[in-house]
Amino acid sequence: MRRLAKQQRNDDYASRRDYQKIISKRGISFAPKAAGQQELVLRKIIDTEKPSRVGFGGYLRSDKPLVVDYEVVVNGEKATGHISIDQSHWWRFGCMIDSASAGSAVMTLRWSGKTPLHVWGLNAGPIKLSETITKHKDFSNELLRASHLAPETFYLEHENPLNADIVEDVSSKLASSPGPAIQLKKCSYDGRMLPLDSKRHGILAFHRHKAKLTKHQNECRACKKWRINNHFNILRTADQFHESSAINRERRLLLREPEILQTIKDRKGDGLKSIIWKKFDEKCFVCGKILKLSEVQLDHTRPLAYLWPIDQHATCLCAVHNNEKREKFPSDFYSEQQLQRLSKICGLSMKQLQVRDVNEHELKNILKDVQTFAKTWEPRTFQAIARRVKEVRPSIDLFDLLKLTDSTLHAYVTTEIAKRPPAVIADDLALNDGTLETTNNAE
Repeated sequence: MRRLAKQQRNDDYASRRDYQKIISKRGISFAPKAAGQQELVLRKIIDTEKPSRVGFGGYLRSDKPLVVDYEVVVNGEKATGHISIDQSHWWRFGCMIDSASAGSAVMTLRWSGKTPLHVWGLNAGPIKLSETITKHKDFSNELLRASHLAPETFYLEHENPLNADIVEDVSSKLASSPGPAIQLKKCSYDGRMLPLDSKRHGILAFHRHKAKLTKHQNECRACKKWRINNHFNILRTADQFHESSAINRERRLLLREPEILQTIKDRKGDGLKSIIWKKFDEKCFVCGKILKLSEVQLDHTRPLAYLWPIDQHATCLCAVHNNEKREKFPSDFYSEQQLQRLSKICGLSMKQLQVRDVNEHELKNILKDVQTFAKTWEPRTFQAIARRVKEVRPSIDLFDLLKLTDSTLHAYVTTEIAKRPPAVIADDLALNDGTLETTNNAE
């Protein structure tokens, strides 16, 4: 009997998956029209029902060494700081007001001389944090505003050069034009597009990680600190445990971010696991056992092994029945009466529950670029997917397609598979929903 591998976060395994695209955008340059004291002023409305923390920050660059003073003022409350910019590189900065009421935020950057200032992602706004962060015994405003976390820890958007209006009369001594390029990639946890520097690893919004294709971690430095690190794991919710597990599984298999999880942004509210749990009246669908949220095993309903991602049609099961269902199609596991009842609860039609087929959308992605999937998957995962596709679509053979498009890669994959004993190849640690789900609460 094969011994199952210990469930781990598997960060290194997933790290070389090329699902994180680096894009390049142009910043904005503000060139002084004359020497002297320069001032760039922005204004943005701060909409908050009660006094709250307000963050301000972004990314700066200059052609020569430069010291920039910055401040944000909201209804008389002010925060200030300065940043020393070395030439030809982007640098990050941020400051925070502990408590400010709704009003107009005035953001100011000041410097001397005639050196142009290049900017990216300047923004200000209320800082929205989950109780997981604010209720922790070590949390403090001082830690929140720490320079090694700001501005990412304010959870503002930094996908555009400016996120506020320029106060033209004050900033009239500056001429704006397209600036130098900056690289961005998505934080895999909160979904924001944030800057990195491929030549200076770990300097901007992401910590370095030499094993990854981008040479940076998947999560931004704020999510790494507040939501991922073991220091805070004791406060992770059942939803967050499930999301972490689901994200890693689907990244490895589908080579993209789990779509449904990206739509659930509010960590104060319900995650997908809680939503499904409540939809099924907090019971296992099969046996009717009352479940605590921590006991819930979220089944894909249509199996991930056949390329069906986690979504709002998932099923709430206990550990026993989730392990029994594993990678079976609904029609292979449930009775006709159960299928009818499941259809009413999960929202899939009887036709959708009864069909035994691979996910057409994900299959097309594989067929369009079978080489990337063959390079990225473990060879045994490629074999397992090829077998399942052929099972339900006999006319499609991924091995034949790979041989036609890249005979060298085909030879490598088949050689690696041949090195594995048949009993080990089996039905795949990476594809077994049940095995992973039964252990994810102990991550």
